[in-house]
Amino acid sequence: MVSKKLNLLGQALLLLATVAWGTSFFILKETIKVVPAFYVIAIRFLSAGLIMALICAPRLKKLNKTTFFYGVIIGVFVTLAYITQTIGLKHTTPGRNAFLTSSYCVMCPFLIWLIFKKRPKLYNVISAFTCIVGIGLIALSGERDTGENLLFGDGLTLISAVFFGLQIIYIDLFQKKGADALLMLIFEFLTVGVLFAICSLSFEFSVLGIKGYALNTEQIIKIAYLTLICTLFAQSAQMIGQKFTSPNQSSIILSLESVFGMAFSVLFGAEKLSVMLGVGLVLVFSAIMISELKLDPMQLLRKKCKFNQEDREKGKEI
Repeated sequence: MVSKKLNLLGQALLLLATVAWGTSFFILKETIKVVPAFYVIAIRFLSAGLIMALICAPRLKKLNKTTFFYGVIIGVFVTLAYITQTIGLKHTTPGRNAFLTSSYCVMCPFLIWLIFKKRPKLYNVISAFTCIVGIGLIALSGERDTGENLLFGDGLTLISAVFFGLQIIYIDLFQKKGADALLMLIFEFLTVGVLFAICSLSFEFSVLGIKGYALNTEQIIKIAYLTLICTLFAQSAQMIGQKFTSPNQSSIILSLESVFGMAFSVLFGAEKLSVMLGVGLVLVFSAIMISELKLDPMQLLRKKCKFNQEDREKGKEI
């Protein structure tokens, strides 16, 4: 039984993680305007992986081939997720990118159905329908004279959500098989960093040369923030926070990432809210809440009928 103090600590850590991730969309968008995107992510994840490996050095003695292999698999999913999300971010706004990325919560039950043949519940279907309507409104909204191909950017972001969903599913699967979560995280980070370094050398260095990799003080600070706060701290805070909170508490708090992403985007002038965009965002967030809270309307109706029946019986007794 977790004490109230530890539960509050867990909730606070999860909230701080979501705030950090919320800021990452805007900061990454600003950074990749002037610095090669794959280069930024390579530095971010290689640094985070090496720092975590140093912190957890004694734990590395427990490493086996299976855990290493699991970490690499998850790293491949994360790499594909970040490639599509980052390219998508170049063509859409940070707020839209944040909300559409968070749709992985809705996609997970259907990915599980596809992979493990486990049928989704009714609330998953309702959540998916609500999310699709919301995504449609988001896609139809927005200014078209900004020089950004919003539809292309939004589409790539949705593809990234699929890979983030696969990451979550397989982390859960591998942990159930007994893999060490911290060791998997180390090799997930290192895999992402190495693969992005290869992508950067293949597609960015050949075009920009060594001069394209030069960083000024402002860019170094932004990349350091993305590495230390948005990756290393946020991932660790999530892992510790989830130990002291219930699944419902953690899922609700973590889903606020999209809200913070939009809030920071609007605050720093990267986003202009319209009625259609606002309704679309509300629908996507509602879909996430339905999925995470497991709001099955038939179950709620049955509970309501049961309560009404009990009230009638109490009335008869009186």
